[in-house]
Amino acid sequence: MPFRAKYYVYWADTDAAGIAHFTSFLRLIERAEEDFYRENGILHYHAIAPRRELFITYTSPLKRGDVAIVELWLDEARTRAIRYRFRIINETTGKNAAEGYLVFTCISNEGGELRAVSCPEELVNAWKRTLSVS
Repeated sequence: MPFRAKYYVYWADTDAAGIAHFTSFLRLIERAEEDFYRENGILHYHAIAPRRELFITYTSPLKRGDVAIVELWLDEARTRAIRYRFRIINETTGKNAAEGYLVFTCISNEGGELRAVSCPEELVNAWKRTLSVS
């Protein structure tokens, strides 16, 4: 079952026409990811997960005042990276607003030296639970 979070689209997320700017979608996705880590008691892992790839297809606008539901689920767990899929649904209109995927690499930052490392089992297992059916 995907992780789900609900957010309002605020004025600060929109352009002069009241439509959410494309960068606002990434903020929604990352806010949901942070809430996912918090809910799973692994918020500290966000610090070792720099983004490597992002793909978004926009299908319907979000407007100021809309309610957006963000869904996240594991797509692929590699040794040193995780790829998760997301969907943003405009609850106000009932339409899909965007979908895509994000890839992050698990890293170590010892002495200012960044290097890819195996993703912690606890992190991988949390993401695997997004695939479980209740």
